Amino acid sequence: MEVDASLTRTLELLAEGVIEFAGFRVAAVSVLDAGLLHTVAVVGDDAAAAQLVDQRTPVELLERELAAADTWGALRFVPAERAGGHLDEHVWVPDVVPLQEPDAWRSRDLLCGLLHDPAGQLRGVLWVDLPADGRRPGAAQRSTLQMYVRLAERALVTALERDDLELRVEHEHAVAEYRRSIIDVLSHELRGTAAAIAHTVDSLRHEPGLGDVVTAGLEVVHGGTERLRSVVDDMAALAKLGRTDVPLRVLTTDLGHLAREAVALHGAEARRRGVTLDLEVLAGSTLRGDPEDLDRMVTNLVSNAVKYSEPGGRVLVRVAPGPSWVVLTVSDVGIGIDTADRDRVFEEFFRSRHRAVRRRPGAGLGLAIVRRVVTLHGGVVRVDSALGAGATFTVELPRAGVVPEVG
Repeated sequence: MEVDASLTRTLELLAEGVIEFAGFRVAAVSVLDAGLLHTVAVVGDDAAAAQLVDQRTPVELLERELAAADTWGALRFVPAERAGGHLDEHVWVPDVVPLQEPDAWRSRDLLCGLLHDPAGQLRGVLWVDLPADGRRPGAAQRSTLQMYVRLAERALVTALERDDLELRVEHEHAVAEYRRSIIDVLSHELRGTAAAIAHTVDSLRHEPGLGDVVTAGLEVVHGGTERLRSVVDDMAALAKLGRTDVPLRVLTTDLGHLAREAVALHGAEARRRGVTLDLEVLAGSTLRGDPEDLDRMVTNLVSNAVKYSEPGGRVLVRVAPGPSWVVLTVSDVGIGIDTADRDRVFEEFFRSRHRAVRRRPGAGLGLAIVRRVVTLHGGVVRVDSALGAGATFTVELPRAGVVPEVG
């Protein structure tokens, strides 16, 4: 683990505070990394700094040495007469003549503060040496030192958590980019395969003299190929939407017009399933965005509602303007969404394990595309649903001329 300059300077300032206000002439801070205590800040003595900075001490040696320590809150004190010698090769021993007093500080005395995170894990150590008055610390001095231990603990843990977060974000970005590239490659390869199969099937379907069994088999292959093409198109769209090097195409777009087209496109399928598909569009539903992406978003929501409706059901698509947003709602009275699945329906490739869902074809990409499109346009999408009670998807997108506030 690399300790950045900002954290090092913060720890140096804390060590300077120990010297200034806690009454010690030398203070140092070590950070625990992979079982080693890495000393990153030493203040008060040039010889101590020269010896200790970048020193790496196995934490197990400290643990052995502290087995004989007195415990003062977060402080640990090992008097010279109980020193075990486990740290002799890793500490700086000052040349000091002790006072002729019972509580005199001795050169081999060890006093440190243990720095823990909120989970109780050791993350570092604050070391002090050479009390200015030459005596082992009393209650008041320990109290002041405890305060600096808590400050050092807070600074160190905050910095380490920030570094952990940055690493996690970097890892997530790398994984997301890898997934995007894999999806991009697969969609390209599968698109070519699907096209070849479709061409072959279309050629065979027009051959004279085919028997009923062969014709039926070709129809099955044709249907499977169309489903494969649909999945490939979704994969390609998802890969495109995940690219950060392609700017969003922004044009004035009528969301109501896109809703009309989506309803017209899925009207025949709705009738075949015995589902009523209704549309309500209020005037003033224009916005700024990519017409192709927005069209896919609307189409996916309408297709989803029809697919998961039962015969006799109703799907309502509604577009209405608000003061700052254009609102699209797609409601159905179909099979609904289980509470446990509601927070995951927008994840890529997620499909519920519910039997009614599994009976319907799908790859779990349609709603992931919806969320990606909405997010890229500075909007929000939410779903209200319960199993057996239908679902309502609501999309709010900034109106034309409104600058979105993306959190």
